[in-house]
Amino acid sequence: MLGIIAGETSLPKYLINKLIKNNYKFLILDLTKSNNFKKYANSYSLKITQLGKAISILNKNNCKKIIFIGKVKRPEISLLKFDKKVFFYLPRLYSAFKKGDGSILKEIIKIFNENKIKVLNSMKFTPELVFNEKNINNIKVSNLDKTSINKGIQIIKTMSKFDIGQSVVLNNGYVLAIEGPEGTDEMIKRSAYLSKKLKLKNKSILIKFPKANQDLRVDLPTLGLDTVKNCIKANIKGIAVKRSQNIILERDKIFNLTKKNNFFIISL
Repeated sequence: MLGIIAGETSLPKYLINKLIKNNYKFLILDLTKSNNFKKYANSYSLKITQLGKAISILNKNNCKKIIFIGKVKRPEISLLKFDKKVFFYLPRLYSAFKKGDGSILKEIIKIFNENKIKVLNSMKFTPELVFNEKNINNIKVSNLDKTSINKGIQIIKTMSKFDIGQSVVLNNGYVLAIEGPEGTDEMIKRSAYLSKKLKLKNKSILIKFPKANQDLRVDLPTLGLDTVKNCIKANIKGIAVKRSQNIILERDKIFNLTKKNNFFIISL
């Protein structure tokens, strides 16, 4: 029995359909606002603060292995209402919350481990989605672009100790935007505004790399069609990701869109 802690995006549904096709037993802990998985008999709707209830459901179903999949928006801590069991862990969670998303997720993994529930990497179940290509459509990347990409990677590595983001947009070597709590897509929109305001003639590049020591079991970088569309609208000409550490959704649609717009996606 596999427990699926499911958030937003199309990725959880993709995995669920694959598990059903292969007769794999699973249950769903649905963290989506609209209860996206309520049609499944083995689905339980939960809030992100109901960690105790999640552990109870998993134990009741003798479910000792779980995966995190999909996007869950970080809540404002002052607005959170925790279930009773979480109060036991609250000091640890609050301390982690102040440090950043990575620290929170690592603490949650520890709590599951303490309850004899193992957290697996979702890539184990969806290896066909892992981005391994050097260049998705063989569009040439200039030396200046490579310099910008390398600089972006170094910026993300430096930011890692502050646990504040895993994406940056550069324009001819100059930093245009750094990802904060708003997420990648909102950062891209911000870079579009700055590009227009500064009247930049050259197109920018998005670098999306995992932070140093990022736990991919609970925080797996994902590249979807909407992100590519947003990049094209934002005067961005390409994306660089970490090879074998990124999931790519709707690959065929992305390939066709990037080819049509002379947009590169490379992995390093």
